[in-house]
Amino acid sequence: MKKILLVFAALFLLSACDKGFDEMNVDPTKPSELSPSDKFTFVQLYTEGEWYGSYLFYNVIQLMPNVQQINITSYHPIFTYKEGKNTHFFFEAQYGNSIKMLVDLEQQLKNSSSNSKDVDLAILDIQKVLTFSRLTDVFGDIPYSEAGLGAIEGIRQPKYDTQEFIYNDMLQKLEDAVNTLNNGGSSSFGSADIMYGGDTGKWIKFGNSLMLRLAMRLVKKDDAKAQLWATKAITGGVMTSNNDIAYLQMEDNANDQGPNVNQLTKCFSSRNENQVKISKPFFDFLNDHQDPRVPVLCSTVDGNTDPILQSGQDINDFVRGPNHSKPNINIFGGSGTIIYDAPFFFQTYAEVEFMLAEAGYRWGIAGGTAEVGNHYNAGVTAAMQYLSMYGHGIDVPQNEIDAYLNTNPFDMNNALQMINEQYWVATFGNGIESFSNWRRSGYPQLTPLDVSTTLTGGVIPRRFVYPGSEKLNNFTELQKAIDRLTNGDHNTSRVWWDAP
Repeated sequence: MKKILLVFAALFLLSACDKGFDEMNVDPTKPSELSPSDKFTFVQLYTEGEWYGSYLFYNVIQLMPNVQQINITSYHPIFTYKEGKNTHFFFEAQYGNSIKMLVDLEQQLKNSSSNSKDVDLAILDIQKVLTFSRLTDVFGDIPYSEAGLGAIEGIRQPKYDTQEFIYNDMLQKLEDAVNTLNNGGSSSFGSADIMYGGDTGKWIKFGNSLMLRLAMRLVKKDDAKAQLWATKAITGGVMTSNNDIAYLQMEDNANDQGPNVNQLTKCFSSRNENQVKISKPFFDFLNDHQDPRVPVLCSTVDGNTDPILQSGQDINDFVRGPNHSKPNINIFGGSGTIIYDAPFFFQTYAEVEFMLAEAGYRWGIAGGTAEVGNHYNAGVTAAMQYLSMYGHGIDVPQNEIDAYLNTNPFDMNNALQMINEQYWVATFGNGIESFSNWRRSGYPQLTPLDVSTTLTGGVIPRRFVYPGSEKLNNFTELQKAIDRLTNGDHNTSRVWWDAP
Protein backbone atom coordinates (compact mmCIF):
# COMPACT_ATOMS: atom_id res chain seq x y z
CA MET A 1 0.00 0.00 0.00
CA LYS A 2 2.84 2.37 0.78
CA LYS A 3 4.19 1.80 -2.71
CA ILE A 4 0.90 2.96 -4.21
CA LEU A 5 0.92 6.18 -2.23
CA LEU A 6 4.52 6.86 -3.15
CA VAL A 7 3.58 6.50 -6.82
CA PHE A 8 0.78 9.01 -6.35
CA ALA A 9 3.05 11.45 -4.56
CA ALA A 10 5.68 11.23 -7.27
CA LEU A 11 3.20 11.76 -10.09
CA PHE A 12 1.54 14.71 -8.41
CA LEU A 13 4.97 16.30 -7.99
CA LEU A 14 5.79 15.69 -11.63
CA SER A 15 2.54 17.26 -12.75
CA ALA A 16 3.50 20.46 -10.96
CA CYS A 17 6.92 20.73 -12.64
CA ASP A 18 7.92 22.03 -16.05
CA LYS A 19 11.29 20.82 -17.29
CA GLY A 20 10.65 21.96 -20.84
CA PHE A 21 9.65 18.56 -22.11
CA ASP A 22 6.33 18.10 -23.89
CA GLU A 23 5.46 15.03 -21.88
CA MET A 24 5.75 17.10 -18.71
CA ASN A 25 3.30 19.78 -19.86
CA VAL A 26 0.12 18.49 -18.26
CA ASP A 27 -3.04 20.35 -17.40
CA PRO A 28 -2.67 21.04 -13.65
CA THR A 29 -6.46 21.04 -13.21
CA LYS A 30 -6.70 17.37 -14.24
CA PRO A 31 -5.48 14.28 -12.35
CA SER A 32 -2.41 12.50 -13.68
CA GLU A 33 -3.41 9.39 -15.62
CA LEU A 34 -2.59 6.43 -13.46
CA SER A 35 -3.61 2.84 -13.99
CA PRO A 36 -7.15 1.91 -12.92
CA SER A 37 -5.73 -0.57 -10.42
CA ASP A 38 -3.62 2.06 -8.65
CA LYS A 39 -6.56 4.43 -8.52
CA PHE A 40 -8.84 1.76 -7.10
CA THR A 41 -6.41 1.03 -4.27
CA PHE A 42 -6.31 4.75 -3.53
CA VAL A 43 -10.12 4.95 -3.41
CA GLN A 44 -10.40 2.02 -1.02
CA LEU A 45 -7.72 3.35 1.32
CA TYR A 46 -9.09 6.88 1.40
CA THR A 47 -12.64 5.68 1.96
CA GLU A 48 -11.29 4.42 5.29
CA GLY A 49 -9.73 7.83 5.88
CA GLU A 50 -7.03 10.28 4.91
CA TRP A 51 -5.73 11.14 8.36
CA TYR A 52 -6.31 9.55 11.73
CA GLY A 53 -7.04 12.96 13.26
CA SER A 54 -10.12 13.23 11.07
CA TYR A 55 -11.30 9.83 12.28
CA LEU A 56 -10.56 10.86 15.85
CA PHE A 57 -12.84 13.88 15.64
CA TYR A 58 -15.84 12.39 13.86
CA ASN A 59 -15.78 8.78 15.07
CA VAL A 60 -14.02 8.60 18.45
CA ILE A 61 -14.98 12.03 19.81
CA GLN A 62 -18.47 12.35 18.28
CA LEU A 63 -20.18 9.21 17.02
CA MET A 64 -19.04 6.50 19.45
CA PRO A 65 -19.83 8.73 22.45
CA ASN A 66 -23.20 9.68 20.91
CA VAL A 67 -24.22 6.01 20.98
CA GLN A 68 -22.53 5.62 24.37
CA GLN A 69 -19.99 2.97 23.46
CA ILE A 70 -17.21 5.09 24.93
CA ASN A 71 -16.70 8.11 27.22
CA ILE A 72 -14.23 10.72 25.96
CA THR A 73 -13.50 12.17 29.45
CA SER A 74 -11.42 15.35 29.06
CA TYR A 75 -12.61 15.99 25.49
CA HIS A 76 -16.14 16.45 26.81
CA PRO A 77 -16.22 20.23 27.54
CA ILE A 78 -14.99 21.04 24.04
CA PHE A 79 -16.87 18.57 21.88
CA THR A 80 -19.81 16.77 23.50
CA TYR A 81 -23.10 17.50 21.68
CA LYS A 82 -21.59 20.65 20.17
CA GLU A 83 -22.01 21.55 16.52
CA GLY A 84 -19.28 21.81 13.93
CA LYS A 85 -16.46 20.62 16.18
CA ASN A 86 -14.06 19.33 13.51
CA THR A 87 -16.57 16.99 11.86
CA HIS A 88 -15.81 18.93 8.67
CA PHE A 89 -12.62 16.88 8.28
CA PHE A 90 -14.66 13.82 7.28
CA PHE A 91 -16.64 15.68 4.62
CA GLU A 92 -13.64 17.50 3.16
CA ALA A 93 -11.31 14.49 3.14
CA GLN A 94 -13.83 12.24 1.40
CA TYR A 95 -14.64 14.77 -1.32
CA GLY A 96 -11.06 15.91 -1.73
CA ASN A 97 -9.59 12.43 -1.99
CA SER A 98 -11.64 9.25 -2.34
CA ILE A 99 -14.57 10.77 -4.24
CA LYS A 100 -12.40 12.88 -6.52
CA MET A 101 -10.33 9.82 -7.44
CA LEU A 102 -13.39 7.57 -7.65
CA VAL A 103 -15.11 9.81 -10.20
CA ASP A 104 -11.90 10.18 -12.18
CA LEU A 105 -11.49 6.38 -12.25
CA GLU A 106 -15.11 5.97 -13.29
CA GLN A 107 -14.54 8.27 -16.25
CA GLN A 108 -11.34 6.47 -17.20
CA LEU A 109 -13.06 3.08 -17.15
CA LYS A 110 -16.01 4.34 -19.20
CA ASN A 111 -13.57 5.54 -21.87
CA SER A 112 -11.68 2.25 -21.81
CA SER A 113 -11.87 -0.54 -24.36
CA SER A 114 -10.72 -3.14 -21.85
CA ASN A 115 -12.49 -6.50 -21.80
CA SER A 116 -12.88 -6.11 -18.02
CA LYS A 117 -14.50 -2.69 -18.31
CA ASP A 118 -18.04 -3.68 -17.32
CA VAL A 119 -16.93 -5.81 -14.38
CA ASP A 120 -14.55 -3.15 -13.10
CA LEU A 121 -17.27 -0.50 -13.33
CA ALA A 122 -19.69 -2.74 -11.46
CA ILE A 123 -17.21 -3.24 -8.62
CA LEU A 124 -16.49 0.48 -8.60
CA ASP A 125 -20.22 1.23 -8.34
CA ILE A 126 -20.47 -0.91 -5.19
CA GLN A 127 -17.45 0.89 -3.76
CA LYS A 128 -19.07 4.19 -4.75
CA VAL A 129 -22.24 3.35 -2.83
CA LEU A 130 -20.19 2.43 0.22
CA THR A 131 -18.35 5.76 0.09
CA PHE A 132 -21.38 7.99 -0.45
CA SER A 133 -23.66 6.10 1.93
CA ARG A 134 -21.31 6.84 4.82
CA LEU A 135 -21.50 10.55 4.05
CA THR A 136 -25.21 10.91 3.45
CA ASP A 137 -26.08 8.90 6.55
CA VAL A 138 -24.45 11.47 8.83
CA PHE A 139 -24.98 14.72 6.87
CA GLY A 140 -28.21 14.13 4.93
CA ASP A 141 -28.41 15.85 1.53
CA ILE A 142 -24.94 16.01 -0.03
CA PRO A 143 -23.26 16.59 -3.41
CA TYR A 144 -23.72 13.30 -5.25
CA SER A 145 -24.63 13.34 -8.94
CA GLU A 146 -22.26 16.26 -9.64
CA ALA A 147 -19.63 15.42 -7.03
CA GLY A 148 -16.03 15.12 -8.18
CA LEU A 149 -16.69 16.68 -11.58
CA GLY A 150 -14.67 19.85 -11.04
CA ALA A 151 -11.69 18.74 -13.11
CA ILE A 152 -13.72 16.69 -15.58
CA GLU A 153 -16.66 19.00 -16.36
CA GLY A 154 -15.73 22.21 -14.58
CA ILE A 155 -18.51 21.90 -11.98
CA ARG A 156 -17.05 23.76 -8.99
CA GLN A 157 -20.29 24.22 -7.05
CA PRO A 158 -22.04 20.85 -7.26
CA LYS A 159 -25.68 20.67 -6.34
CA TYR A 160 -26.82 18.97 -3.15
CA ASP A 161 -29.00 16.04 -4.11
CA THR A 162 -31.75 15.04 -1.70
CA GLN A 163 -31.08 11.98 0.40
CA GLU A 164 -34.20 10.42 -1.08
CA PHE A 165 -32.74 10.75 -4.58
CA ILE A 166 -29.36 9.49 -3.39
CA TYR A 167 -30.84 6.42 -1.73
CA ASN A 168 -32.97 5.55 -4.73
CA ASP A 169 -29.94 5.87 -7.00
CA MET A 170 -27.63 3.92 -4.70
CA LEU A 171 -30.07 1.03 -4.45
CA GLN A 172 -30.46 0.93 -8.22
CA LYS A 173 -26.68 1.08 -8.71
CA LEU A 174 -26.25 -1.90 -6.42
CA GLU A 175 -28.89 -3.93 -8.26
CA ASP A 176 -27.37 -3.10 -11.64
CA ALA A 177 -23.82 -3.80 -10.43
CA VAL A 178 -24.77 -7.19 -8.99
CA ASN A 179 -26.60 -8.12 -12.20
CA THR A 180 -23.51 -7.24 -14.23
CA LEU A 181 -21.26 -9.32 -12.00
CA ASN A 182 -23.67 -12.24 -12.19
CA ASN A 183 -23.22 -12.21 -15.97
CA GLY A 184 -19.64 -13.40 -15.51
CA GLY A 185 -16.28 -11.99 -16.45
CA SER A 186 -13.18 -11.03 -14.51
CA SER A 187 -11.91 -7.83 -12.96
CA SER A 188 -8.58 -6.28 -13.88
CA PHE A 189 -8.07 -5.00 -10.33
CA GLY A 190 -6.64 -8.25 -8.96
CA SER A 191 -4.50 -7.73 -5.86
CA ALA A 192 -4.95 -3.96 -6.18
CA ASP A 193 -8.44 -4.62 -4.81
CA ILE A 194 -7.32 -4.75 -1.19
CA MET A 195 -10.77 -5.72 0.05
CA TYR A 196 -11.61 -8.80 -2.04
CA GLY A 197 -8.68 -9.32 -4.41
CA GLY A 198 -10.92 -8.95 -7.46
CA ASP A 199 -13.15 -11.86 -6.38
CA THR A 200 -16.45 -11.07 -8.10
CA GLY A 201 -18.33 -13.61 -6.00
CA LYS A 202 -17.36 -11.72 -2.85
CA TRP A 203 -18.37 -8.41 -4.45
CA ILE A 204 -21.78 -9.85 -5.34
CA LYS A 205 -22.38 -10.81 -1.71
CA PHE A 206 -21.14 -7.44 -0.49
CA GLY A 207 -23.28 -5.58 -3.03
CA ASN A 208 -26.38 -7.41 -1.84
CA SER A 209 -25.43 -7.02 1.82
CA LEU A 210 -24.96 -3.29 1.32
CA MET A 211 -28.34 -3.21 -0.43
CA LEU A 212 -29.87 -4.89 2.62
CA ARG A 213 -28.30 -2.26 4.89
CA LEU A 214 -29.72 0.59 2.80
CA ALA A 215 -33.10 -1.11 2.62
CA MET A 216 -33.30 -1.42 6.40
CA ARG A 217 -32.53 2.30 6.73
CA LEU A 218 -35.89 2.99 5.08
CA VAL A 219 -38.17 1.17 7.53
CA LYS A 220 -39.39 4.35 9.24
CA LYS A 221 -39.74 6.32 6.01
CA ASP A 222 -41.15 3.81 3.54
CA ASP A 223 -41.78 0.33 4.90
CA ALA A 224 -42.98 -1.07 1.58
CA LYS A 225 -39.87 0.10 -0.26
CA ALA A 226 -37.68 -1.22 2.55
CA GLN A 227 -39.29 -4.65 2.20
CA LEU A 228 -38.98 -4.59 -1.60
CA TRP A 229 -35.25 -3.89 -1.57
CA ALA A 230 -34.55 -6.17 1.37
CA THR A 231 -36.23 -8.98 -0.54
CA LYS A 232 -34.12 -8.25 -3.62
CA ALA A 233 -30.94 -8.25 -1.56
CA ILE A 234 -31.72 -11.51 0.21
CA THR A 235 -32.82 -13.23 -3.00
CA GLY A 236 -29.63 -12.08 -4.71
CA GLY A 237 -27.43 -13.61 -2.03
CA VAL A 238 -25.87 -11.83 0.95
CA MET A 239 -22.86 -12.67 3.11
CA THR A 240 -22.94 -16.22 4.47
CA SER A 241 -19.88 -16.36 6.73
CA ASN A 242 -17.12 -14.26 8.26
CA ASN A 243 -15.08 -15.06 5.14
CA ASP A 244 -17.29 -12.55 3.30
CA ILE A 245 -16.64 -9.56 5.60
CA ALA A 246 -15.87 -6.25 3.88
CA TYR A 247 -12.66 -5.03 5.49
CA LEU A 248 -9.15 -3.76 4.83
CA GLN A 249 -6.10 -5.32 6.47
CA MET A 250 -3.96 -2.36 7.45
CA GLU A 251 -0.19 -1.90 7.85
CA ASP A 252 2.02 -1.63 10.91
CA ASN A 253 3.65 1.73 10.19
CA ALA A 254 4.31 4.09 13.07
CA ASN A 255 5.17 6.97 10.76
CA ASP A 256 1.98 6.79 8.74
CA GLN A 257 -0.61 9.34 9.85
CA GLY A 258 -3.05 8.34 7.19
CA PRO A 259 -4.57 5.77 4.98
CA ASN A 260 -2.26 2.76 5.33
CA VAL A 261 -2.85 2.29 9.07
CA ASN A 262 -6.02 1.49 10.97
CA GLN A 263 -7.61 4.83 11.82
CA LEU A 264 -9.43 3.52 14.89
CA THR A 265 -6.46 1.86 16.57
CA LYS A 266 -4.22 4.78 15.61
CA CYS A 267 -6.62 7.01 17.55
CA PHE A 268 -6.69 4.74 20.59
CA SER A 269 -2.93 4.13 20.47
CA SER A 270 -2.20 7.86 20.43
CA ARG A 271 -4.50 8.85 23.30
CA ASN A 272 -3.45 9.24 26.93
CA GLU A 273 -4.08 6.12 29.03
CA ASN A 274 -6.73 7.94 31.07
CA GLN A 275 -8.44 9.65 28.18
CA VAL A 276 -10.84 7.33 26.32
CA LYS A 277 -12.94 4.93 28.41
CA ILE A 278 -15.63 2.34 27.87
CA SER A 279 -19.00 3.86 28.80
CA LYS A 280 -21.04 2.46 31.66
CA PRO A 281 -24.11 1.67 29.47
CA PHE A 282 -21.96 -0.37 27.07
CA PHE A 283 -19.96 -2.16 29.75
CA ASP A 284 -23.01 -2.90 31.88
CA PHE A 285 -24.90 -4.34 28.91
CA LEU A 286 -22.04 -6.77 28.27
CA ASN A 287 -21.29 -7.60 31.88
CA ASP A 288 -24.89 -7.98 33.02
CA HIS A 289 -25.43 -10.58 30.31
CA GLN A 290 -22.19 -12.42 31.17
CA ASP A 291 -20.91 -11.65 27.69
CA PRO A 292 -17.57 -13.33 26.85
CA ARG A 293 -16.66 -10.23 24.82
CA VAL A 294 -15.93 -8.21 27.99
CA PRO A 295 -12.29 -9.41 28.13
CA VAL A 296 -12.02 -8.97 24.36
CA LEU A 297 -13.39 -5.45 23.93
CA CYS A 298 -12.41 -4.04 27.35
CA SER A 299 -9.36 -3.86 29.60
CA THR A 300 -8.03 -1.87 32.52
CA VAL A 301 -5.64 0.98 31.71
CA ASP A 302 -2.73 -1.44 32.19
CA GLY A 303 -4.21 -4.16 29.96
CA ASN A 304 -5.79 -6.54 32.47
CA THR A 305 -8.89 -8.09 30.88
CA ASP A 306 -10.40 -9.78 33.94
CA PRO A 307 -14.05 -8.59 34.07
CA ILE A 308 -13.97 -8.53 37.87
CA LEU A 309 -11.42 -5.69 37.77
CA GLN A 310 -13.34 -3.65 35.22
CA SER A 311 -16.16 -1.14 35.05
CA GLY A 312 -17.60 1.38 32.63
CA GLN A 313 -17.39 5.13 33.17
CA ASP A 314 -20.69 6.93 33.73
CA ILE A 315 -21.75 9.00 30.73
CA ASN A 316 -21.85 12.17 32.84
CA ASP A 317 -18.51 11.54 34.59
CA PHE A 318 -15.68 13.18 32.67
CA VAL A 319 -12.88 12.77 35.19
CA ARG A 320 -9.69 11.80 33.43
CA GLY A 321 -8.19 9.17 35.71
CA PRO A 322 -7.01 5.55 35.96
CA ASN A 323 -10.39 4.15 37.02
CA HIS A 324 -12.73 2.34 34.64
CA SER A 325 -12.11 0.31 31.51
CA LYS A 326 -10.62 1.32 28.20
CA PRO A 327 -11.18 -0.25 24.79
CA ASN A 328 -8.93 -3.29 25.17
CA ILE A 329 -5.43 -1.93 24.74
CA ASN A 330 -4.19 -5.38 23.67
CA ILE A 331 -6.08 -5.21 20.37
CA PHE A 332 -6.98 -1.52 19.98
CA GLY A 333 -3.84 0.06 21.43
CA GLY A 334 -3.42 2.65 24.15
CA SER A 335 -1.52 3.11 27.44
CA GLY A 336 1.72 2.87 25.51
CA THR A 337 0.63 -0.17 23.46
CA ILE A 338 0.88 0.67 19.77
CA ILE A 339 -1.30 -1.13 17.25
CA TYR A 340 -1.65 0.16 13.70
CA ASP A 341 -2.21 -2.96 11.59
CA ALA A 342 -5.62 -4.06 12.82
CA PRO A 343 -8.31 -4.82 10.23
CA PHE A 344 -10.70 -1.97 9.41
CA PHE A 345 -14.30 -3.17 9.02
CA PHE A 346 -16.90 -1.65 6.69
CA GLN A 347 -19.56 -4.35 7.02
CA THR A 348 -19.54 -7.69 8.82
CA TYR A 349 -21.43 -10.92 8.36
CA ALA A 350 -22.81 -10.53 11.89
CA GLU A 351 -24.56 -7.31 10.86
CA VAL A 352 -26.11 -9.13 7.92
CA GLU A 353 -27.49 -11.93 10.11
CA PHE A 354 -29.07 -9.39 12.47
CA MET A 355 -30.69 -7.64 9.52
CA LEU A 356 -31.97 -10.99 8.24
CA ALA A 357 -33.46 -11.62 11.67
CA GLU A 358 -35.22 -8.27 11.62
CA ALA A 359 -36.40 -8.72 8.05
CA GLY A 360 -37.89 -12.07 9.01
CA TYR A 361 -39.61 -10.56 12.02
CA ARG A 362 -40.99 -7.55 10.13
CA TRP A 363 -42.01 -9.09 6.84
CA GLY A 364 -41.77 -12.86 7.11
CA ILE A 365 -38.92 -13.08 4.59
CA ALA A 366 -35.41 -14.55 4.99
CA GLY A 367 -36.93 -17.90 5.93
CA GLY A 368 -39.91 -16.41 7.73
CA THR A 369 -40.62 -15.95 11.39
CA ALA A 370 -39.50 -19.50 12.16
CA GLU A 371 -35.93 -18.53 11.25
CA VAL A 372 -35.71 -15.24 13.17
CA GLY A 373 -34.14 -16.85 16.22
CA ASN A 374 -31.68 -18.81 14.09
CA HIS A 375 -30.55 -15.65 12.32
CA TYR A 376 -30.20 -13.91 15.68
CA ASN A 377 -28.08 -16.74 17.08
CA ALA A 378 -25.97 -16.82 13.93
CA GLY A 379 -25.43 -13.07 14.26
CA VAL A 380 -24.31 -13.32 17.87
CA THR A 381 -22.01 -16.21 17.02
CA ALA A 382 -20.47 -14.39 14.06
CA ALA A 383 -20.07 -11.18 16.09
CA MET A 384 -18.04 -13.06 18.68
CA GLN A 385 -16.03 -15.14 16.25
CA TYR A 386 -14.96 -12.35 13.91
CA LEU A 387 -13.09 -10.63 16.74
CA SER A 388 -10.32 -13.22 16.24
CA MET A 389 -9.45 -11.28 13.08
CA TYR A 390 -7.83 -8.68 15.34
CA GLY A 391 -5.17 -11.27 16.17
CA HIS A 392 -3.10 -11.06 19.34
CA GLY A 393 -4.49 -14.40 20.51
CA ILE A 394 -8.08 -13.17 20.61
CA ASP A 395 -10.59 -16.00 20.50
CA VAL A 396 -14.05 -16.50 21.94
CA PRO A 397 -14.43 -20.28 22.33
CA GLN A 398 -17.53 -21.91 20.92
CA ASN A 399 -18.52 -23.29 24.32
CA GLU A 400 -18.59 -19.74 25.73
CA ILE A 401 -20.72 -18.59 22.80
CA ASP A 402 -23.14 -21.48 23.36
CA ALA A 403 -23.29 -20.72 27.08
CA TYR A 404 -24.07 -17.08 26.35
CA LEU A 405 -26.92 -17.98 23.99
CA ASN A 406 -28.32 -20.45 26.49
CA THR A 407 -28.16 -17.90 29.30
CA ASN A 408 -29.65 -15.16 27.13
CA PRO A 409 -32.13 -16.96 24.84
CA PHE A 410 -33.78 -15.10 22.01
CA ASP A 411 -37.24 -13.79 22.91
CA MET A 412 -39.60 -13.16 19.98
CA ASN A 413 -41.60 -10.76 22.15
CA ASN A 414 -38.55 -8.49 22.38
CA ALA A 415 -37.16 -9.25 18.94
CA LEU A 416 -36.39 -5.75 17.68
CA GLN A 417 -34.76 -4.71 20.92
CA MET A 418 -32.59 -7.82 21.21
CA ILE A 419 -31.54 -7.77 17.56
CA ASN A 420 -30.54 -4.13 17.53
CA GLU A 421 -28.84 -4.13 20.91
CA GLN A 422 -26.62 -6.89 19.55
CA TYR A 423 -26.07 -4.85 16.39
CA TRP A 424 -24.85 -2.02 18.64
CA VAL A 425 -22.25 -4.31 20.21
CA ALA A 426 -21.26 -5.91 16.90
CA THR A 427 -20.51 -2.52 15.32
CA PHE A 428 -18.29 -1.29 18.17
CA GLY A 429 -15.68 0.97 16.55
CA ASN A 430 -17.74 1.66 13.42
CA GLY A 431 -19.37 4.85 14.67
CA ILE A 432 -21.17 5.68 11.45
CA GLU A 433 -22.96 2.32 11.41
CA SER A 434 -23.69 2.22 15.14
CA PHE A 435 -25.07 5.77 15.02
CA SER A 436 -27.13 5.13 11.89
CA ASN A 437 -28.68 1.92 13.15
CA TRP A 438 -29.48 3.47 16.54
CA ARG A 439 -31.36 6.31 14.81
CA ARG A 440 -33.14 3.85 12.54
CA SER A 441 -34.14 1.28 15.15
CA GLY A 442 -34.34 3.25 18.40
CA TYR A 443 -32.14 0.65 20.14
CA PRO A 444 -30.43 0.59 22.46
CA GLN A 445 -32.60 2.99 24.42
CA LEU A 446 -30.13 5.68 25.48
CA THR A 447 -30.47 8.50 27.99
CA PRO A 448 -29.07 11.85 26.75
CA LEU A 449 -26.16 13.32 28.67
CA ASP A 450 -26.97 16.03 31.19
CA VAL A 451 -25.43 18.71 28.94
CA SER A 452 -28.21 18.05 26.44
CA THR A 453 -30.54 20.28 28.45
CA THR A 454 -28.55 23.36 27.47
CA LEU A 455 -27.04 22.26 24.14
CA THR A 456 -29.58 20.15 22.26
CA GLY A 457 -32.94 20.59 23.94
CA GLY A 458 -32.60 17.36 25.89
CA VAL A 459 -31.88 15.00 22.99
CA ILE A 460 -28.91 13.14 21.53
CA PRO A 461 -27.60 14.66 18.25
CA ARG A 462 -28.91 13.02 15.08
CA ARG A 463 -26.59 14.32 12.35
CA PHE A 464 -23.48 16.37 11.57
CA VAL A 465 -23.80 20.01 10.55
CA TYR A 466 -22.33 21.02 7.20
CA PRO A 467 -18.72 22.25 7.13
CA GLY A 468 -17.94 25.95 7.11
CA SER A 469 -15.91 25.51 3.92
CA GLU A 470 -19.09 24.67 2.03
CA LYS A 471 -20.74 27.84 3.30
CA LEU A 472 -17.84 29.77 1.82
CA ASN A 473 -17.33 27.88 -1.44
CA ASN A 474 -20.76 26.49 -2.34
CA PHE A 475 -23.22 28.64 -0.44
CA THR A 476 -26.10 28.76 -2.94
CA GLU A 477 -26.34 25.00 -3.38
CA LEU A 478 -25.74 24.34 0.30
CA GLN A 479 -28.51 26.73 1.31
CA LYS A 480 -31.01 24.74 -0.74
CA ALA A 481 -30.10 21.66 1.30
CA ILE A 482 -30.33 23.59 4.56
CA ASP A 483 -33.76 24.91 3.61
CA ARG A 484 -34.97 21.31 3.23
CA LEU A 485 -34.02 20.48 6.84
CA THR A 486 -36.99 20.82 9.19
CA ASN A 487 -34.99 22.64 11.86
CA GLY A 488 -32.15 24.03 9.79
CA ASP A 489 -28.49 23.06 9.80
CA HIS A 490 -28.33 21.75 13.37
CA ASN A 491 -27.18 18.48 14.85
CA THR A 492 -30.71 17.83 16.14
CA SER A 493 -32.30 17.96 12.68
CA ARG A 494 -33.09 14.61 11.10
CA VAL A 495 -31.89 13.25 7.78
CA TRP A 496 -34.60 12.14 5.33
CA TRP A 497 -34.78 8.47 6.33
CA ASP A 498 -34.69 9.25 10.06
CA ALA A 499 -38.43 9.89 10.40
CA PRO A 500 -39.74 10.68 13.91
